[in-house]
Amino acid sequence: MNSQDARIARIYTTQSGNKVGDPTPNAPDVAGKPPATAYDLVIEIEAGNSVIDTAPFTLLVTALDETTGAAVAALDPAIPAQKFSSPPFTNVGLDFVLVQTFSIAVPAGVQNHLFHYNAVMYNSNFQIVSIATSDRFLLV
Repeated sequence: MNSQDARIARIYTTQSGNKVGDPTPNAPDVAGKPPATAYDLVIEIEAGNSVIDTAPFTLLVTALDETTGAAVAALDPAIPAQKFSSPPFTNVGLDFVLVQTFSIAVPAGVQNHLFHYNAVMYNSNFQIVSIATSDRFLLV
């Protein structure tokens, strides 16, 4: 990665506490059990070493229900203030990585709907802009 760049490397859903993407993140582990009431949304951001300068950036994440064609604010994560600094970024070779996990409660009325997340990250002068979309996932 260029030392002055940053990007959203991955955005995915998974069962609570897991690190592997899952297209049905609240599905029960055992047949006949009820679905989980929450799942995790994981966002991985990579930044070049010149970017780690404590400057703030904005991260916006929106859940979209493909079944109804509407945004679902109840599935959007509560994102704290973001900053290009170490920590929370950790050094990996010549670059820095930040992995953020958000627990998302499953609201009523979204069972058997297909969703995806859109994410955008940008700094104050828009020299760094990254856009990513998660894989589709089904809430059961």
